[in-house]
Amino acid sequence: MSEEAEKGALAQMAERLSERLSERLLWRGPPPRPAWHSFDRTPWRHPWLKPANLRRARQFSDRILAQAARIAQRAPRQFDYGFVCNMANALYERAVPLRKQGMRISLFPHPQDRFVMSQPEWEEYDGTLAQPADFDALVESGVDFPAVQGVKRYSIDPTCYLEKEQILAHKPAFVRTRDALRFPNYVFYNSSLIQGLQCMDALLAVQAPYLAYLSGKPYLVAQTGGEIWYECSRDDELGKLQRDAYAGAYAFLVSNPWSYAHARRYGLHKLVYVPMILDEQTYAPGESRFRDAWKRATNGDFFVLSTSRLDDLYKGTGLALDGFARFAARHPGARLVLLDWGADRERHFERLSGLGIADKVMILPLSGKRRVIEYLRAADCLIDQFVLGYYGATALEAMACGLPVVMRLEAEQYGALCEGGPPPVLNRDSVDGIAQALDFLAVDEPRRLAIGEAHRRWFLENHSAARWGAAYANLLAAAAMNAPLKWRASPLRARLSKAERTYQSRELEHAPVFPRYH
Repeated sequence: MSEEAEKGALAQMAERLSERLSERLLWRGPPPRPAWHSFDRTPWRHPWLKPANLRRARQFSDRILAQAARIAQRAPRQFDYGFVCNMANALYERAVPLRKQGMRISLFPHPQDRFVMSQPEWEEYDGTLAQPADFDALVESGVDFPAVQGVKRYSIDPTCYLEKEQILAHKPAFVRTRDALRFPNYVFYNSSLIQGLQCMDALLAVQAPYLAYLSGKPYLVAQTGGEIWYECSRDDELGKLQRDAYAGAYAFLVSNPWSYAHARRYGLHKLVYVPMILDEQTYAPGESRFRDAWKRATNGDFFVLSTSRLDDLYKGTGLALDGFARFAARHPGARLVLLDWGADRERHFERLSGLGIADKVMILPLSGKRRVIEYLRAADCLIDQFVLGYYGATALEAMACGLPVVMRLEAEQYGALCEGGPPPVLNRDSVDGIAQALDFLAVDEPRRLAIGEAHRRWFLENHSAARWGAAYANLLAAAAMNAPLKWRASPLRARLSKAERTYQSRELEHAPVFPRYH
């Protein structure tokens, strides 16, 4: 090789090394790659979720909330808050009672999530649909959804490839330069929405917390499920962005114990127990216009309701159907009421005859939440999920309406975290167990009504806006004031134990092929 060629090769090598160094500095570590950062197939089994740890977490949360309350007392004015994204109405359900308490809240649905059940209008809808669909298409087809105030919708901006110099020239002023260079597609795809967030004082985000992160505004986060379980597990751009979003939050609001398992895996520590809330006036016991209609239509006298999607992987629907079939064989008047939606709906509908319950199942069309409340009031009990061991809005809505719930529950974990102990659900995880729980409820009406009243009381003491509204208001106000909270004593700051390291390594080894989640 000539001297000139050798110099050229060395120059190219130096340039490549410089690019790699710049990339590592830009990412503060390895750049994105198409692989898993970590994985956890069963986060409810994470070794950290011991009662002693969860009790310490709850005690620490009380200290954080006391700090936020003192800060909020110094608020110079009333603030404006943006609730960002709304998968399964996880934020609109919180916004309704908080607005009643005087908070000024605007809703910002995800620009790409047009699924009807992610829209605030679905929470107020008293109609039915043949199947879930795109919200805009339904509106265009003539579906008359009720008007909801304070909803601000933005469209996805046209995407285009930008060179590095163009990115810096066109980035919004409020977007950090490093974020614009690392995540240009996410910035420019959603620039209209994150520009709209600039008029808010503080944010609360679920589903895509990166929208709040990219806006540069102070924000809180909560989780709905897959965004922290699966998306944060990725080590590509989306995974890194989602983890940055959780790490950059003013606080991470915890509703279920498994949030702490995810926090240990990602190295998060700003977690505070502030559970999901519902409006206790909207979700409440009452008369239903459907009970007599169900009796006439089915000749039944004991109605078991399931409003969850028909899904084996997360909900354990097959187990629920088998349990009901065993119970119904002993109770001729028992009827199962299902909503017609979910990934496994067709397969399970085909199973009904084989289980001997085809004539005991009433399948209702997918129904808006105002109608679902009527169903909850008409039923005798609800069967929910039998896989994860944690409840979401489905069971919580039933408890709020005074309806006994049959489900699998990580009761020991809830007992350590909830101030009122675990919810009084009938905790079952087998076909026989489900059937026995339904027997227990069906044979003694006064006892069933007493159990329903206990569910309602537990909801009011542990998930109502009356109990937790002030905590939301104080944390959001403290975030808007950008006042620091003292996180040094968080039990999550402790180093991973040997058991945790072993567990997390084993789960990563058994992760599915990237980017599949299952």
